[in-house]
Amino acid sequence: MCGRYVFEDPEALSELARDLVGVDLPGFTPRFNVTPSLSMPVIASAEDGAIRAATMKWGLVPFWEKSDKPRLAPINAKSEEAFPKPMFRQSIQKRRCLVPADGFYEWQKLEGDRKQPFVIRLKGGRPFFFAGIYESATDVRPETFLVFTTKPNALVAKIHNRMPVILPDEMAKRWIAPGPMTPEQLVDFTGSYAAAKMEARPVSVLVNNPRNDSPELLAEVD
Repeated sequence: MCGRYVFEDPEALSELARDLVGVDLPGFTPRFNVTPSLSMPVIASAEDGAIRAATMKWGLVPFWEKSDKPRLAPINAKSEEAFPKPMFRQSIQKRRCLVPADGFYEWQKLEGDRKQPFVIRLKGGRPFFFAGIYESATDVRPETFLVFTTKPNALVAKIHNRMPVILPDEMAKRWIAPGPMTPEQLVDFTGSYAAAKMEARPVSVLVNNPRNDSPELLAEVD
């Protein structure tokens, strides 16, 4: 599960997008607690082969849903279900996207009902891309997206049983390239990112409240 992520350094994230795929992200202020239903920058591979930056709403609404109040809008999908589930099968072929971030949150279960939030990042705070898919806008809603998840690496496994698919730079360029994808090719993209290149630290439960959005959320706690 990846239910919150960090968009702390828009300039560094835009520079990464420019270097890797030749597009600039739309102007955005830092976000320290990106929550579902927010509109965020995404790099999309269009069906005509063009690569573009766009602003999309987090929570994928399937193409067949016509209502302005959809019943389904998942923020995540298991990468293992990208082909078996009809909801994702078309998008994985035609509408892949990169979701820029420089961290994400997960919650470790403790005794009782307590949970300790952690922020998980690449070492040095390096920006990166999640692997995602998107759906086109309709008359009643904007474009929407979700993030794929995979099995955790050794670092994340101590905290949670899933982690988002983080794409190394060269894999990110291949992910966004237009064209079909087979289930076998998808497996190559969706392994867990190397634990040795990541770090995690416990942070304040202030992150639990989606209204909280400040650098304070990233401060380590005992």
